[in-house]
Amino acid sequence: MDWNEYIDKIKARLERERDELRERARRAKAGAGDELDKMEEKWKAFVSRVADVELSDVTDEVRETAEKLAAELRDGYSRLREAFGEAGGKRDAEDPPRSGHGHDGETGGTYTMGYGDEFRRVLERRSAQSHAADLLPLLRRGMRVLDFGCGTGSISVGLAEAVAPGELHGIDMEESQIAIATAAAKAGGHDNAFFQQGDAAALPFEDDEFDAAHCNAVLMHVPGTQAVLAEVKRVLKPGGLLSVRELNTPSSFIEPDFGQLAAAWTTFSGLLSANGGHPGMGREIAGVLREDGWADVRANGSFELFRTADDRAFFHRFVSEWFFSEETVEAVTKHGLVPPEQLDAWRDALDCWRDHPGGLAGFAWGGAVASKPG
Repeated sequence: MDWNEYIDKIKARLERERDELRERARRAKAGAGDELDKMEEKWKAFVSRVADVELSDVTDEVRETAEKLAAELRDGYSRLREAFGEAGGKRDAEDPPRSGHGHDGETGGTYTMGYGDEFRRVLERRSAQSHAADLLPLLRRGMRVLDFGCGTGSISVGLAEAVAPGELHGIDMEESQIAIATAAAKAGGHDNAFFQQGDAAALPFEDDEFDAAHCNAVLMHVPGTQAVLAEVKRVLKPGGLLSVRELNTPSSFIEPDFGQLAAAWTTFSGLLSANGGHPGMGREIAGVLREDGWADVRANGSFELFRTADDRAFFHRFVSEWFFSEETVEAVTKHGLVPPEQLDAWRDALDCWRDHPGGLAGFAWGGAVASKPG
């Protein structure tokens, strides 16, 4: 058996195991505990089979390649185990899915923003023109695009329009968001936009399906960033584009802050971290993509400003309804991020900011466009 034939045989075996594990992971979302136990048994049996492979007559390079592939499969299984929890992520079949503030994310963290009406209004202000401006010029008619973590679809429909008659496929872990996105696409006549509930860490698509992939404010909430990026890379065609835009919380601001509101940004960053997120992902993402092996990484950045009286009223309403909601207050106090009495001073300062004629707030966004090697 020559070198190429031998390594192809090992690769084929590992790829079959990987595909079977991925399929099992998808099915395990409904009943993760039992399925993961079966997966673990299969993994142990596979390790035993690999140990029996005779490598004494092949080169060190072949041996190292085989060991690397086996390690990648092992790491993939570990990420799946982490995604469902150490105990297998078991949940009573009669328990309703959790929603609202504190919904579990794709890779085991907690989605900080929740799914209340106040944050939905923030999402609906976003569009492809305002929040995917670095990707739009690169899209072409007939492309097939993935929008993972698509939310209400306000950005997705603009991407769908840019590639028509090509297809836009949006995926989000929250069923209520998918319902809104589907309705928005139908109302706008975007019959090339398709949405489904799913997990970005276990995408329900075949390898090499998409010409481009997009996300906005997704990876900042995901503890297992590498697991999501690996799935996106899998479903992209060689040379396919990835566009990511994430909040850089430490550079976001509100002025004047009346000696109070800068601390509120710090608390928000702490809450993101406590939930397994990455408050500085906007400034980190270009480096993350380079380390992950993406090609042609081009960083970008911008500010989303709130400066008119209407903008300030909107921002004030959002912060009042979300940051000072019962759920968020409970979360920040539970994590010891701020004493409850401090919140009253922040409410008063926010009222003063709304009424100040020079009041200005800015979300700092950082992002990158990259491509899948190949």
